[in-house]
Amino acid sequence: MLKGVTVSPGVAVGPVRFAGYELDLPTGGRIPSEHIEAEVERFLRAVESSKEQLRELGNKLEEDLGKDELRILGVHVAYLEDPIFLGDVENKIREDQWPVEGALRRVVQDFDRIFELVETEMLKEKAHDLRDVALRVVRNVEESASLAEPIVTSEPHILLVRKLGLSDLFGMDHEQVLGIVAEEGGANSHAAILARSMQIPTLTGIPDLRGRLRTGDLVILDARTGVLHLKPPERLQREFAVRMGESRGVTVFEDAGPVELADGKPIELYGSCGNLGEVEQCRDAGLDGVGLYRTELLYLAHSSLPGEELLQHHYAEVLQRAGEGRVIFRLLDIAPDYRLAGLPNRNEPNPALGLRGLRWLFHYPSLFREQLRALLRQEAGGTVEIALPMVTTIQDIQRVRAAVREERAALLKQGQEIVDEIRIGVMIEVPAVAFHLAGVAVEADFLLVALDGLQQYLLCADRDNLEVADYSRIYHPSLFRLLSQVAKDARLLGKEILLYGETASDPLRLPFYIGAGFDKICLSAVRSSQVRQILSKWRAVDAEALTRRVVKASTSLGLQKILLEAEH
Repeated sequence: MLKGVTVSPGVAVGPVRFAGYELDLPTGGRIPSEHIEAEVERFLRAVESSKEQLRELGNKLEEDLGKDELRILGVHVAYLEDPIFLGDVENKIREDQWPVEGALRRVVQDFDRIFELVETEMLKEKAHDLRDVALRVVRNVEESASLAEPIVTSEPHILLVRKLGLSDLFGMDHEQVLGIVAEEGGANSHAAILARSMQIPTLTGIPDLRGRLRTGDLVILDARTGVLHLKPPERLQREFAVRMGESRGVTVFEDAGPVELADGKPIELYGSCGNLGEVEQCRDAGLDGVGLYRTELLYLAHSSLPGEELLQHHYAEVLQRAGEGRVIFRLLDIAPDYRLAGLPNRNEPNPALGLRGLRWLFHYPSLFREQLRALLRQEAGGTVEIALPMVTTIQDIQRVRAAVREERAALLKQGQEIVDEIRIGVMIEVPAVAFHLAGVAVEADFLLVALDGLQQYLLCADRDNLEVADYSRIYHPSLFRLLSQVAKDARLLGKEILLYGETASDPLRLPFYIGAGFDKICLSAVRSSQVRQILSKWRAVDAEALTRRVVKASTSLGLQKILLEAEH
């Protein structure tokens, strides 16, 4: 069992195939001086072929992925037109007499060394993007195809790649690729965003795949728990093959009507979305709306910051695709180690506890105000709901309300048509807020518990750090007691409360959430069918009894045992 970081959840069982290792292979010696011009021509032809491929992919996949995800392809086209990148490769061909493959390899290695010295994940992702572009060019160089192991195969397989990149993602036969495992590549890279949109089970962060596996080896990819099983026994293969069938089956979304417990008590299920395609999935699955729409994609998918007009248009498209369903937009919540185009690099000593969520937005007021204006400029006379990330004090909410009032007045003065109301929700992820809900609830129209963030901060364990994964996933009694208390406090304060996060749809924990009083849950549309089935088997009184037992548990093992016994 090899542990990795989940990029896109799901299960896959099958033989492995390798791709994306061309830049690690030997490229031969230097070329004679009389061949230099011909080699430069080979390079330029490969660049043009690569740009044409990306444009064709954009046209082909526009309906499947939507305009915002496709802008990621535009970032790669920009690299192929970057005079610095083109000049560096050409100089290594002309001055060092390297063949195209060798020149590309040297340029990528130089960038890798530079970006490995920085701590910002965004810059490292740019290095991954550059490697991805170089891979595409190498594959388009004449006579270089023999270096690459074929990606397309008629047999279903799990793709193993050096770095998670667009070239491998788009160079494959989507019908035959069951899943993807990468040695490197962030969970928020361009390729990762698209892998999630395409619902391909994907893991990253598993080193030395070449050394551990051979083409054709059978593996089990469990991207729900972040584990790759090597040489699994037949019993385990059969078990996961069933799970894989169930997982792939729920991608056909059907509206099964209102969600109810076994005793008829209604439960509201909302989507957790980050792009337009996921919004449509929520609508098709019959969910009550979008409980949380992550607004970061436009910023990650662009080589420059999106302006107010683009934001306004995108948010309008989200509302349109959601139909009559509710939509809650989370304000921009940039990861602490990201650097956006045009903004200065920041080296914080402890970024996870530094400028995150609202703190980051307050630090960049022009971006904050721009997003508010785009949200205010939605359908005149309507209502827009927003969620505030990383709220710590009541003053945070008051600052947002003041900014909304000021931007509303400015837009009206300009003669703009705007919404009647912006309803403001508070995300509960800072433990201090969870322990004293009354301290912020008075200024909130509704509350939204960010499960993963709250658990991470409560247990002091980064959920993306494999070295502390056991701590971040532990069934700690304090977390369950706190959640039960938060739900109770919200009822006493008369505030609507929603539950959001990857573990919100965990089959083992779900009955506890219901028993604690969380009857509005945000989840990925692909998990809605399974959640419906689980909820239909529980009565409210039984779930409440389970919750009372859980909050009395004194140890993590004891608590988990209670949940496991209830599952059966």
